[in-house]
Amino acid sequence: MKSGFLVITVLAAACLASCSKQSTQVQTHHGRFAGVGIYSPGELWSKMAGAANLLGEPATAKITDDEHVIVVVDSDTGEIRQCGDLSGYCVGVNPWTKSLLKSQALPVNLTAHAAETRAAAGSLQASRGQGAAGGSHEP
Repeated sequence: MKSGFLVITVLAAACLASCSKQSTQVQTHHGRFAGVGIYSPGELWSKMAGAANLLGEPATAKITDDEHVIVVVDSDTGEIRQCGDLSGYCVGVNPWTKSLLKSQALPVNLTAHAAETRAAAGSLQASRGQGAAGGSHEP
């Protein structure tokens, strides 16, 4: 009877001792780039002056073809990059290094600013006889 009690006591002690063990496993690093998000390119994405000079085959996607902008951060350097999903064109910001071309470092030069683009769209809309709601003024 004493040996049965001893076996149960040893098993219980082993189970309880294993509950308080701390993990000795080291977490693995899964890569240096972390996704921040996926965004719509917006009207100014296609107006970056440096991207207009990209050469390639006629069928190669341009920044005007991008449907999404993928934003990632380099966890080693802190650099943030924004890349077009179809063109692959990237711009980035990192105050500690200058690994990007001058035309790619933020702030970028634009061929037109947002206010100018909206004003031009408003002028075009007005010349077509459309009101603020976008409908035509037909009688």
